Amino acid sequence: MTTAPTQRYTCSVFTCDVTLASHGTPATPFAEVQRRLHALDRRYSRFRPDSELSHLNAAAGRWHPVSADLHAMLRHALAVAAASANLVNAAMLPRLLAAGYVHSWTTGTPPTAPPTTPTPVPPLAELLELRRDTARLAPGYGIDVGALAKGRWADDIVTWLGPNSAASVGGDVTCRGPGPDGDGWPVNLPNGHVLRVRDGGVATSGIGKRRWGTNGHHLIDPRTGRPATSDITQSTVLARTGACADWVASAAVIGGSPTAAHLTTRTDVHHLWLTRTDRGAAHEPHKP
Repeated sequence: MTTAPTQRYTCSVFTCDVTLASHGTPATPFAEVQRRLHALDRRYSRFRPDSELSHLNAAAGRWHPVSADLHAMLRHALAVAAASANLVNAAMLPRLLAAGYVHSWTTGTPPTAPPTTPTPVPPLAELLELRRDTARLAPGYGIDVGALAKGRWADDIVTWLGPNSAASVGGDVTCRGPGPDGDGWPVNLPNGHVLRVRDGGVATSGIGKRRWGTNGHHLIDPRTGRPATSDITQSTVLARTGACADWVASAAVIGGSPTAAHLTTRTDVHHLWLTRTDRGAAHEPHKP
């Protein structure tokens, strides 16, 4: 009996590397998946002035029509904000800009922080209202889906590829099915270990990359409006879905150890590996 080979495909979307894998022929061709991802990039990139997201941000203060896809993303953002006690707040764009994250990293120009006095960000539910096909942002705020979308899109990709597939979107991984050898898809963790994942998602968030200046980085704490300074510098999460792993990893770094301890009680969070400032580079497992 001949075993179907595992097919792989790589591309670059959302200013990050994307890897697709299917054990056997993918249900949706890789090239079509890439086309859909580029369409998502055109819709959601805050660096594109013509994106649907940029149009929504430009309309802050008034009701603005949104597509069904953007409406679903905004509902997800509201659910994540509530679940994370507002630590993962999609309305952080003005604070990201104030912190200096102005340009896409693909431009080769490091962000520079202009002089500013950051202020806390209210809960997303106070800043974003949704109706059936419209949305309204509070004046002075803007949406950035960078902390939400990659894991969610990795989940979507595996539904497109088929029952035994995996997708990595900028390192956010979703796996579906038994993998090539029947014991799960191999996922490389930052600590050098290889995790076998079947029907789950893995995401890492931290302050080691996308840094600039002395203390600038892309994870903003809504409680201060400044880059997060918790005792956790990196979090890797194994969860039921990529979408869950994505926001939980961000929340753990922003909120620190108390938040991470609370997140381990969630039934959709299976495991956390944390790097703490007081433990050097040691990774500590949680929720065995």
